[in-house]
Amino acid sequence: MKENTDDSIFSRTAYDDAFRTMEGKCDDILIPFVGHMFGIQYGSGAKVKRLRNEHVIEHEDKADEKRITDSSFEISYNNITKKFHLECESKEYDGTILVRMFEYDSQIARENGEPGLYKIRFKFPNSGILLLRTSSKAPSVAKIELEMPDQNKISYDVPIMKMSDYDVETIFENRLYMLIPFYIFNYENQLQEMNGNKAMLDELILGYRYIFERLEKEQKMGNLSELSLSAIIKLTYRVAYKLTRKQEKVQEKVGEVMGGKVLDLPEFRIYDQGKAEGKAEGIAEGKAEGLAEGAKEREELKIENERLRRELEELKETKVN
Repeated sequence: MKENTDDSIFSRTAYDDAFRTMEGKCDDILIPFVGHMFGIQYGSGAKVKRLRNEHVIEHEDKADEKRITDSSFEISYNNITKKFHLECESKEYDGTILVRMFEYDSQIARENGEPGLYKIRFKFPNSGILLLRTSSKAPSVAKIELEMPDQNKISYDVPIMKMSDYDVETIFENRLYMLIPFYIFNYENQLQEMNGNKAMLDELILGYRYIFERLEKEQKMGNLSELSLSAIIKLTYRVAYKLTRKQEKVQEKVGEVMGGKVLDLPEFRIYDQGKAEGKAEGIAEGKAEGLAEGAKEREELKIENERLRRELEELKETKVN
């Protein structure tokens, strides 16, 4: 089957890129996601600190392999700091990811070990998996168990969030905005049929328009930053573009509703540049230019949202008539 790919949009690592971008830049969507996954109530005072995500895995043949985790960070709240390691899995679940989780977890623990003369202490991070594809095999909680030389066993849980368990209302009720770019996976098994069924395709597009309207309301209420709003919309487009590359009509309509935006996240470059310049020199000329570009981008986003609202109303009126 023909694949439709635009090199300016298509990325073979679109799913991992989306997850890492939100984890690495958008505290306001990362914190509620982590809180939900691990059952932790975080308030507005929670702070995120990113940790090194490159780790060297040592093999039995003494060869070293550098691997990059999807995310490694810590959250501090009420004088309690917890380390986290998350992975976004787009492959069908078969349990092998647990081996990778343990490799990463043990390296993170090793790098932060507390050595002593007679004892060394390794503290493992809180680890979890976001599973994008529907799977009846995947448990809601996996377990990694270690058997010690004295036959004692210790284990820790690895919660698994399945994208298929979350509909739009559940996502917004729990502020799980981090799931929105991957929402298209809930329709993966219907995409081929949808490509030739206008009614099904219209329903999908209507759902996305509803999602973007809800996101805009969340931003206006202060639950979502402009940075994160723009990131979610653009990342949603990039993920959907990859997943629908074999369904030309679906890909085209999804592109239209998302404004045909190409993911380059200029706001993040502005954010990083301004942050670096603020530390070094305070307000600088480059930062001012970045702010001007950001203002232009926000204005374009508002215009696009207005267009989407008008199309949504027209579609609703058509359905009623």
